[in-house]
Amino acid sequence: MPVLKFQLDYLLNRIGVHDAELLRDILFRLKCETDILEDGQIEVEVNPDRPDMYSVEGIRRAVLGLLGREKGWRTPRLSGTGLNLSAEKVETRPYILAAVVYNVNIEDEEDLKYIIQFQEKLHDTIGRRRRKIAIGFHDLEKLPGKRIEYKYLPVASTEFIPLGGDTPSSAAEILEETEQGVKYGRISLGEEGKHPFLLADGEVIAMPPVINSNITRVEVGTRHLFIDVTGTDLSTVSKVLDIIVSNLAERPDASVGTLYVDTPYYRGLSPRLETRKMTLSAEYASKALGYYTTPQTLAHLLETMRYKIDSILPHGVRVIVPPYRADIIGEIDLVEDVAIAIGYDALYPRYRVIPTRGSYLTSTEIARSVRILMVGLGFTEVLQLVLTSPTLLTLMGLDYVRVENPVQQEYSVLRPSLVPGLLSVLRENQHVSKPVKVFEIGDTITPVDGTISENMKLAAAVMDVEVSMELIQAPIYTLLRILDIPFEVETVCPAPYAIKGRCGSLKTPDGSDLGFFGEIHPSVLERLGIEYPVAFAELNLEAISSWKSRTRNLE
Repeated sequence: MPVLKFQLDYLLNRIGVHDAELLRDILFRLKCETDILEDGQIEVEVNPDRPDMYSVEGIRRAVLGLLGREKGWRTPRLSGTGLNLSAEKVETRPYILAAVVYNVNIEDEEDLKYIIQFQEKLHDTIGRRRRKIAIGFHDLEKLPGKRIEYKYLPVASTEFIPLGGDTPSSAAEILEETEQGVKYGRISLGEEGKHPFLLADGEVIAMPPVINSNITRVEVGTRHLFIDVTGTDLSTVSKVLDIIVSNLAERPDASVGTLYVDTPYYRGLSPRLETRKMTLSAEYASKALGYYTTPQTLAHLLETMRYKIDSILPHGVRVIVPPYRADIIGEIDLVEDVAIAIGYDALYPRYRVIPTRGSYLTSTEIARSVRILMVGLGFTEVLQLVLTSPTLLTLMGLDYVRVENPVQQEYSVLRPSLVPGLLSVLRENQHVSKPVKVFEIGDTITPVDGTISENMKLAAAVMDVEVSMELIQAPIYTLLRILDIPFEVETVCPAPYAIKGRCGSLKTPDGSDLGFFGEIHPSVLERLGIEYPVAFAELNLEAISSWKSRTRNLE
């Protein structure tokens, strides 16, 4: 989170608020944490989605809006500058836009410090530490000329006086010997030893994103600023320039000067100061907030948040989003600002009285009951992934659904049955005391005639020194009877891994498949490395749930 530091008295005077606690309360409503330090400074932790509040001017604009002292947004006064900016193709940092702000009037060292702080917070956040965008502030009256050029030049043969220096140095030396050069020098340096430069009438005024030239140094007494923004994304370059210009234009008597820009990607005036029109529905805002509001109320609240109202509609309001609000993307962002204007402490949950009661699905009730009953019958529950090994399923003679682009081959198919997973668990637990009785409840995915069938099932297995089909048959019969599920037994079993004649199928009276049970074939146990006999059962809980639902409806 960006943390800004100001002298408290300076910030209060600039905003026109003389109560520190009132200021802190308003900033808290604007999602800013504050801390007053012992040395008379205030730290303001600004939410990263509000870069327009990284400066005194941005904070002032937002605070005065919530206080009701100022409303809406006005377009800055614009005028021509006579400056022209041209750009050639710059491989490593292709985009540049620029602007002038007149009557910034830097009065003292404190004023200068906070303008530089604004620049650096934008560098560190939106600028990704100057990799995405970089900002240059120049004293307009010190520019060598009106013809501004953005060029890609060799560092070995390009010289200028770096900021804070007194003698010319080659750009290559600046990259190697200055703190800024070491820190940022590799960001935009091309493989051929070229680097972006900004020139005024042929004289270097900046080496973005590294350092400015000393000849356009901004200092106390600087009246007008020439601002350049370079970067790797045109949209971000434009937005950042709009934020800077809009904020500095809030200063007394300030106005914005435009340049004509001629570049490979854009021809026209800069800054663009792009606004957007958005419509906010009163019904949408009311539902989102749980707070009834009308189009007229919305208009008032959004003006408080410094939007310009284009028109009030029968169903909502149409607003103009200022160019410095780069965080506004959709309707819900406007709703958030409406909530801030109302005050979150004025919004509270209203519980709707619902005339009906919620309840579990029948399938959920069945699964919960089965789990409790199986534990009561002496079985231990295991939980495994729906993804499993194709090798395991192939060994058991089962078809399966394969996952495209699996992360691991061992987990590349969807399980059609829970029994293979239980056998894997038993294989790893052959050393424990017998019998070993386990069960699992989970989803299975089975290929059926070119489609996929998903079912929740129960599988249970018993491993012992000696095993007969009755060891699994008894608990399964008990389970079904407790659940009040009538069933019939057939001697045919669809499981390819069961011993023929030692297995059976379960069906409801109407012929629906409930599941099957039996003993695992010795050859399958041998392939899986299991040394003890195993009896198993698998029930379709969806079929049980369906039967229960039908019988309830009949009742």
